[in-house]
Amino acid sequence: MATELRTQSGDRVYLPVVQGDITLTREKNGVSVLEFKLLSDKKNLEIAEGNLVTFTSDEIEPKGSGHALFKGFVFRLRPDKNGFISVTAYDQIRYLKNTDTYVYENKTLAELLRMICGDCQIKAGSDIMTTGYVIPSRIEEQKAYLDMIVSAIQLTAQNTGKEYILWDNFGEVALHDTEFHKIPLVIGNDTAGDFDFETNIDDDTYNQIKLFREKDDGTREVFVKSNTGRISQWGLLQYSDTLTDDENGDNKAEILLKQKEWKKITLRMIDCFGDARVRGGSSVVINLDTYANMGFAYNGITYHGWMMVKKVIHRFKTGFHVMDLDLEGGFEHG
Repeated sequence: MATELRTQSGDRVYLPVVQGDITLTREKNGVSVLEFKLLSDKKNLEIAEGNLVTFTSDEIEPKGSGHALFKGFVFRLRPDKNGFISVTAYDQIRYLKNTDTYVYENKTLAELLRMICGDCQIKAGSDIMTTGYVIPSRIEEQKAYLDMIVSAIQLTAQNTGKEYILWDNFGEVALHDTEFHKIPLVIGNDTAGDFDFETNIDDDTYNQIKLFREKDDGTREVFVKSNTGRISQWGLLQYSDTLTDDENGDNKAEILLKQKEWKKITLRMIDCFGDARVRGGSSVVINLDTYANMGFAYNGITYHGWMMVKKVIHRFKTGFHVMDLDLEGGFEHG
């Protein structure tokens, strides 16, 4: 089969002639985008907005099995004077950009997701994990469905310490925790063309959490969790927020501190060896030497550990697959 791109208009299925690269962009909790250029053929190719597009392969890494890479719909067409048509297709997460107003009570993230999929007329698959935490109540006014889901993902993570990733599994909306998306793939100096590495304590790093709850009698409950060692090292970096009546303030403050008390590490890696499993929300092992003394190292290596992919751009040609990665981490190494 090799790599195969198909388009479908009505009952007709086409295997069009592709010119140049096929690019697949996958973002964490976002829409996947497939971009390609076709040779125009009025007699043998019909293509229009809304047409189905699938992209599969059995020749790219990891080899030994077929990869259902993309299933979505044409949203943009751009013909040129040379007889080519540039096509942009999105997976069904695109329909979660529809806007609405929701008022809901006592729903888990998974239950909210299934409800939204029904309202958007898109397919909720069997790969939606049970998420446990019940969101007491929520008013979402004139917001995109996708923003409502991301807010529920964040609320669940803040109250349980567990993060979930939204994605499209070849035409079915799926939701899994970050453990599911760990890939035993090591990327480093030898498997990437170039990189841009940064550590900072400036972006969402805090060593003290202070949460408030206003009570009916006019008093205020305050919950504080601190990392005194990091306060001594970096100065006081405080995050504060309010609590709903149903939230456990002590538990939430402790979870938030564990999530935010780390240096933030960002990394962009260019022209890495391609791996079809990598998507936004995947975690991969980074083994990187920046050749600089940045105050920490692991066996002489600047950074060694899991990092999460925020965005990946896969580029495919015949027998050729590379990817660019934007990664983030909130931990040191290990």
